[in-house]
Amino acid sequence: MPCPDFYGGERMSILQAVLLGLVQGLTEFLPVSSSGHLVLGEALLGVKSQGILFEVVLHLATAAAVLLAYRRRVGLIVKAFLSLVKKPALPLDPAERSENLRLGWFVILGTIPAGVIGVAFKDWFEAAFSAPRTVSWLLLVTGAILMLSRFAPKAVRPIGWVSALGVGLAQAVAILPGVSRSGSTITAGLLLGLGPGRSAEFSFLLALPAILGAGVIEGAGVFSHPYALEGVSRLALFCGAFSAFISGVAAIYFLLKILSRGRFDRFAWYVWAVGAAGLLYF
Repeated sequence: MPCPDFYGGERMSILQAVLLGLVQGLTEFLPVSSSGHLVLGEALLGVKSQGILFEVVLHLATAAAVLLAYRRRVGLIVKAFLSLVKKPALPLDPAERSENLRLGWFVILGTIPAGVIGVAFKDWFEAAFSAPRTVSWLLLVTGAILMLSRFAPKAVRPIGWVSALGVGLAQAVAILPGVSRSGSTITAGLLLGLGPGRSAEFSFLLALPAILGAGVIEGAGVFSHPYALEGVSRLALFCGAFSAFISGVAAIYFLLKILSRGRFDRFAWYVWAVGAAGLLYF
């Protein structure tokens, strides 16, 4: 009985794993589409990644990067929710508790659209991952989305359920490979008046359940199959994950600096160039 294609036939080299991890970490948070770059990168390198397992490991590595960068905010949200069921040993400031409870609920609300759409159209989205030319077209769409950030209002308003749902819908659209998740969600936040700092923070907080949820779903498929770990290089997995984590942390802080300078739309020229190159090559 032939072994199912969990790892793309040929064993991935350490260098290929590091390169794909680097691409994942940088493009997961920079507004250039990690899924689009991985599809094009694997096609150019002539390999598939080590299948679903490799993607799960990269997802976990990029989730760890968010947790490190936003450890204080995530910790406050967790404490605020724990205070609903158990009195904390150290009392929380009422205003801080209320703010982080609201933000936590908004993250849950913003996660719903991507969860519903992702499950409902799972097969259709997966088919798009095998079409480099389609991904190239969608990178051009990402560039247009980034250019829309130029029209963000100057006035900054607090996040509410409407803006949380709007950013969540943008994240749902970004399930398509080639459409940047961070680019779509941060642009949506800017257009809804959240300002650069809060737009970035909410985008990265939304990334946690999205990334971890995808990892759990994909991981369940891996470990439920008897051939899932055959032919998988543990060293390649570790090197790819470490590369994704380090580059992911660097990408987050770099993006925050770019946002503070009002240059978010400049990423559009890069994704347009990559999309055009992909259309010519494929």
